[in-house]
Amino acid sequence: MTSLRVRGIIFDFDGVLVDSEPTRFKAGAQALAEIGVSLPWERFLAVWLGRTDRAGLRDILQERYEAEQERVVVRRNTLYEEWLDEVPPYADAVALLRRIPRGIRLALATGSRRSEVERILTRLGMSRVFHGIVTAEDYRHAKPAPDPFLTAARRLDLPPGSCLVVEDSPAGVQAAHAGGMLVVAVDRGRVATGLDKATWIVASLNALTLTGSGEVWVIR
Repeated sequence: MTSLRVRGIIFDFDGVLVDSEPTRFKAGAQALAEIGVSLPWERFLAVWLGRTDRAGLRDILQERYEAEQERVVVRRNTLYEEWLDEVPPYADAVALLRRIPRGIRLALATGSRRSEVERILTRLGMSRVFHGIVTAEDYRHAKPAPDPFLTAARRLDLPPGSCLVVEDSPAGVQAAHAGGMLVVAVDRGRVATGLDKATWIVASLNALTLTGSGEVWVIR
């Protein structure tokens, strides 16, 4: 068991708070299938998860990227919005939010669009949990650049070094480090490559807790 002290926690959204990635995959795979491109789950995890649409689709579409990427993104977004009510919260994330002491400030930083995030948070009753919500519209450079997390720290009115990031992707871990923040990577059995750069790796957020003074305790 190890500990460090923080004043704020910045959560990623997809794959950390909500189990949206299967639904995002389904929407992306269908959008690609409509133009004759197959996307297996393993390929999605390897090249699209935690990356921008531009980066992921450039690898997937290759020479067809310039001609097809906008069509694929629009169609994927349309399908995802139709299926938003399928997206469930992670039970361990809900439990963690309930046991974080009141003195710890909370933010969310994601590459998802605000309309998607707010709709899911409202349905799950989480809208008032966070002191700051940062979505794709709020910064210029996506993860692995630190912009999302630095923007969230500013909204919490905290120095980056006093914030803990909770992530599930290598790009998010890299972004947290680039912003000078501690980072917990939650793997949930996926064994994703690149998470070993995190300050801590946990299989479940049940391994993470905080004291009233901001000490982060991770059961290893």
